[in-house]
Amino acid sequence: MSNLSPAHNLNYDLIVIGSGPAGESAAQLASYFGRRVAIIERNRPGGTPTTRGGAPTKTLREAALALTGFYQQEVYGVELGAPPAVALDKLAERTRQVCQALQAATTHRIGVWEITYLQGTARLAAGGKVLLTEKDGTTVELSAPVILIATGSRPLRPQNVPFNDPAVFDVDEIYNLTTLPQSLCVVGGGPVGVEFATIFNSLGAAVTLIQLGERLAPTMDGELAGMMAQIFKERGMRVILGAGTEKVTREGDYLRVALSNGQSCKTDAVFFATGRQPNTDGLGLNDVGVAVDERGYIVVNEKFQTNVPGVYAAGDVLGPGLSSVAMEQGRVAACHAFGIDFLEMVDPIPISAVYGMPELAGVGLTEEQCREQRLDYAVGRCTFASIPRGAISGHNGLLKLIFRRDDRRLLGIHCLGEIASELIGAGQIVLHYGGTIDIFSQITLPTPTYSYAYKNAAFDGLLRLEQYP
Repeated sequence: MSNLSPAHNLNYDLIVIGSGPAGESAAQLASYFGRRVAIIERNRPGGTPTTRGGAPTKTLREAALALTGFYQQEVYGVELGAPPAVALDKLAERTRQVCQALQAATTHRIGVWEITYLQGTARLAAGGKVLLTEKDGTTVELSAPVILIATGSRPLRPQNVPFNDPAVFDVDEIYNLTTLPQSLCVVGGGPVGVEFATIFNSLGAAVTLIQLGERLAPTMDGELAGMMAQIFKERGMRVILGAGTEKVTREGDYLRVALSNGQSCKTDAVFFATGRQPNTDGLGLNDVGVAVDERGYIVVNEKFQTNVPGVYAAGDVLGPGLSSVAMEQGRVAACHAFGIDFLEMVDPIPISAVYGMPELAGVGLTEEQCREQRLDYAVGRCTFASIPRGAISGHNGLLKLIFRRDDRRLLGIHCLGEIASELIGAGQIVLHYGGTIDIFSQITLPTPTYSYAYKNAAFDGLLRLEQYP
């Protein structure tokens, strides 16, 4: 794939700005239904999930587990992993390999669907025009009746954090780390902060995890988030909750992080992992009148259409979210834009997952949300330690089924433990179709597997209804 030459058509049915999950998915669907599509990308194919987030982060996690023997040490008490310095080099190498493979796969898919791929920057112009500026500075005017903005987001950089210091990182820069710090302060207890905190903890660094809120992973189930924090503390990680970062200052060979609660953290390095901002700079949104909110995110309706006819937006330019949701947003936007009878709306109950060690995943309502909505609910639980697969692996965890007392209809599924992100999918299907927990007590589930926890959790829930009707 190459940039435009004079022989290329400059008119398309759809121009997508950004090749990340939202952009690629929209482009593929539109191309499948016979539309002429062009993608403009200023960086690498695949967007953030193939460069600085998503797949790279999860690759680091898997590589850290494999190289350090982290869980084996916990279960068997034997150190079999590679030395930290060797492990860090291998982690970086493996991450680069995966990123390159995923970028190549994205490039291949775009080619298979005969989508025109254009390297450069884009700027909106009036009348359905897009100005493409190529690497050599040449500007080409393209046009399409439908334009999708899917340029993603980047880490927020507060002014009180000195990112010019070589030992202060955000998620875009952490992959440039060449030596393992003996101590690391992670600011932000959301998914990214938790994931990197556990990765560096497994590599032997002394990690302090700081969260402004009163619990880690604030959008997830509170009980499981509390269990996760306790696991981290048992592994020697310092967890500070309810504290914001006031200042980061250099003190000789160390950094000091001053917190709003009066405490401070002395550390070799700081990883700032809180907040994102949309990649909309230079797109010309003001020039064509595309509305944004007070944080700069693009405003759309339920069809992902902006206030400007023919201009749509999907993914992180609407607000931080999941790659899986961004993909569906892109597809739904394309369907509405071209009147394609394929998808009308994004699934309202997507799975959320935090890929720490262990994983935390959930779908549907949490207990906190049930209480806020004043629902009469019950909970069935199963610990991994109580089923054969958990006993064999030595990895404990917890699966929760939240359901209505009156008709036993499933309201939410939440899991802490290895492969939680995989395990939660079975519950999502039942939840999506309005099923009850009785389904899990009726079907035959294989054992020893983690999935057998569904059956025991259902039995536990039914027993609680008998004991406390």
